[in-house]
Amino acid sequence: MDKSWLIRNVCEGCCSFYKPGKDEELACKGFLVLGDLTLPWDEIDMNVEEKVVHSETMANLYNILCMQCPFFDDGCDFAAERRGEPREPVRMDAAPCGGFLFLNACIDRGSIDIQALNQVI
Repeated sequence: MDKSWLIRNVCEGCCSFYKPGKDEELACKGFLVLGDLTLPWDEIDMNVEEKVVHSETMANLYNILCMQCPFFDDGCDFAAERRGEPREPVRMDAAPCGGFLFLNACIDRGSIDIQALNQVI
């Protein structure tokens, strides 16, 4: 997958944490996994209009994606909230990253199978 396509669609399109021009080497696990997936991208609906996380998909993604993410231990309030960490300040309404939201939408739509993620993680 082309990195500029990922930045445009995943980071700019879905991530509230993305800052253009900031260290481009920083990437969430979702971004990294999407870069490794070999799928017929031209056949997959990539429009992520609804940034809603459904509980079953969230639990699956959290277990296979978040726990492998470079921001899991430090820098992700979404993960800290789910771990029940008492660190301050943890936003109790913390949103997941763009990679998580993008993959969530694709899985919920049936565009990507959760098993495909297990193969590249």
